[in-house]
Amino acid sequence: MRHAAVRAIARSWKDDPDTLPLLQQKAQSDKYWQVRHAAVRAIARSWKDDSDTLPLLQQKAQSDDNSDVRRAALQEIARGWKDEPEILPLLKQRAQSDDNSDVRQSVVQEIARGWKDEPDTLPLLKQWVQFDEDWAVQRAAVRELAEGWKDDPETLTLIKQRAQPDKDRDVRQAAVEEIARGWKDDPGTLPLLQQWVKSDEDSNVRQAAVRELAEGWKDDPDTLLLLKQSIQLNEHWFVREAVVEEIARGWKDGPDTLPWLKQHIQLNEHWFVRGTAIKELIKGWKNDPDTLPLVKFHAQYDNNWAVRGAVMAALAKGWKDDPDTLLILQQRAQSDDNKLVRRAAVEELAKGWKDSPEIVHWLKNLAVTDNSLDIEEVTIEELTKDWIETRQAIPWFKSLAQLDGDWFMRLFIMEHLAQNWKNEPGMLEFLSDRVLNDPFERQSKWEDNPRQIALELIIKQYPNHPDILPLLEDRAENDSDERMRKFAKKNLELRKK
Repeated sequence: MRHAAVRAIARSWKDDPDTLPLLQQKAQSDKYWQVRHAAVRAIARSWKDDSDTLPLLQQKAQSDDNSDVRRAALQEIARGWKDEPEILPLLKQRAQSDDNSDVRQSVVQEIARGWKDEPDTLPLLKQWVQFDEDWAVQRAAVRELAEGWKDDPETLTLIKQRAQPDKDRDVRQAAVEEIARGWKDDPGTLPLLQQWVKSDEDSNVRQAAVRELAEGWKDDPDTLLLLKQSIQLNEHWFVREAVVEEIARGWKDGPDTLPWLKQHIQLNEHWFVRGTAIKELIKGWKNDPDTLPLVKFHAQYDNNWAVRGAVMAALAKGWKDDPDTLLILQQRAQSDDNKLVRRAAVEELAKGWKDSPEIVHWLKNLAVTDNSLDIEEVTIEELTKDWIETRQAIPWFKSLAQLDGDWFMRLFIMEHLAQNWKNEPGMLEFLSDRVLNDPFERQSKWEDNPRQIALELIIKQYPNHPDILPLLEDRAENDSDERMRKFAKKNLELRKK
């Protein structure tokens, strides 16, 4: 919130003489890096012509102890003061000596884009590509070299060297992508990609090669066959998932694609690949007669909870009016052995059937009977969102806030009641009752006392009510929780001043 306030001050009070000094102070010494970051950005953009701005940015670029602040300062300097003679040497120095790889790769990008015509820039990039010990800097240099100096006679050779098996995997992946996109018409590119798909030792490289081959050489007669072979040759799910996506999207109209996709839904043992195949089936073949039965089956019986949850959500969105959909969601909400699936089912029921009094009632019962706090919590959240029966749910909420056996849920429900129905008749009296009668007994210093939370809500939402003083006096003397007594005494003293 503090950094948002800095941006708002810079926007709304730019012409106030106190604004720039305040932001300068925040940029220099605020203990929160997010505030320093926001102040640096605001000063650079709104007070570019102030004589103190560039020196301040230079100082933050070199000495701030947070890498995000240093990076922001360097970016602003590179973009706003490009013509100042000391800027390029500063950037080169930070590219060499900053101890954070994100800062260094950001500076590499700024130099490559802002000083493309400078005679030293290309040699610098080549040096970073070949010799820098930081993979992030190498990767950034590879991308900038490929995009800005494609026609240099050494560029392709250098990038091919970075794709060799003994190099860093992230740098290799970037090199594969840049070769495929920048040198598509080079006669050596397609054979290289085919080789990487078939036999490269690194799954990241194989996956990148699969995607580039599918997107750039779809019409080559060998591409589809090679992709289908690679899903059998590649044991890594990361690569198989990419193959499924690319075939489903790139060869949607092929006569063998739908049967092939169904086969991989049935046979693929890895849950992520199976889930991807189902997702692509729904996206491309929603109206195929086999799609809905398959979706229903995996929403209920898939052996992986993440697949069940994702397919169940797709069922709710795509087939809401099917007579089995509501029953399947209720079944999953009630009896799935994974609480995240049960929670997702509750959310889908709440979103899709919010106008049904029967479903609202059913969800209320579920919140009471499910043993997971997550299910009770999400049900409370959903019941306070815009329901036609919301006001009728208030007595139920109050009952839970009084009777639930878990202190966290009582606290959580009270907060929802106070936030959503502050002006509801009887709400102050209900919260006052909770201040006096919630059964909380502290077991740990980390626990929050619902009695104290109820009192805080009353003070915040009804600050001038005459009942606050008697409540504070009572709790300061009689509450069993020492922390609550201290809180009440402190607020009592403030009110009596």
